[in-house]
Amino acid sequence: MTSAPFVFGYPWMEGLWDLIARLDDTALLRAFEPDALSDLLNRGQRRHLKRGEEVIRQGDDGDFLVVLLTGHLKIGLASANGRDIILGYAEPGDVLGEIAMLDDCPRTATVSASEPAEVVIVSRADFRHAAMDRPESMWAMMRLMANRIRLLDQTVEGDRSFSMGPRLARVIVRLMPVEAAGDGALRLDLSQSDLGAFAGLSRENVNRQIGEWEAAGVLARAGRKLVILDPEYIRELAEFGDPE
Repeated sequence: MTSAPFVFGYPWMEGLWDLIARLDDTALLRAFEPDALSDLLNRGQRRHLKRGEEVIRQGDDGDFLVVLLTGHLKIGLASANGRDIILGYAEPGDVLGEIAMLDDCPRTATVSASEPAEVVIVSRADFRHAAMDRPESMWAMMRLMANRIRLLDQTVEGDRSFSMGPRLARVIVRLMPVEAAGDGALRLDLSQSDLGAFAGLSRENVNRQIGEWEAAGVLARAGRKLVILDPEYIRELAEFGDPE
């Protein structure tokens, strides 16, 4: 493993404030004030990941969390029946592995690099020291955890109630560029098997749905890439489901 003390100043960010801005609203690191967060990250270890390399493995002890600096990470798990399920894809600024680090239980998912990536590893010992040294951070963490549970409940309920088209649309929305720019291609070049594992659908159903959308002019295929031609339709389908 290649590691080094964390140093701010990557070409893609303007130091600490840019990193904080990239953190997800529910990331536990948001509970720390900037000076405390700076101290914590500077204790971390940098690691460069090759495509396919794992940084967290399902079933392992969770004694650290991961902050993604560059690239993308795939979060997935193997179900009891051996089926591969993709839970999501992390982007720069995302924090992973917090739950197992806090409750000292085995990891529930595997995190691997879907492309070359760079991360910072923060140990449980360093995180605990930072939290205990600043009691005001503990209340902020509880609020963040409550918000995360609320969002998870909403996501699970929506996925259960939606049929095939809206479920695939919800996945595509999560992969669409944040800003309307470029050719409309998704941020990640995923196979139909990966899209199915992400949406909880079979590859055959994904292929059928994409074929219908392609015929309707909603999207187009450019090799393995999906180009979204009608993003508003996909967003409305993802949010409201099939029209009655």
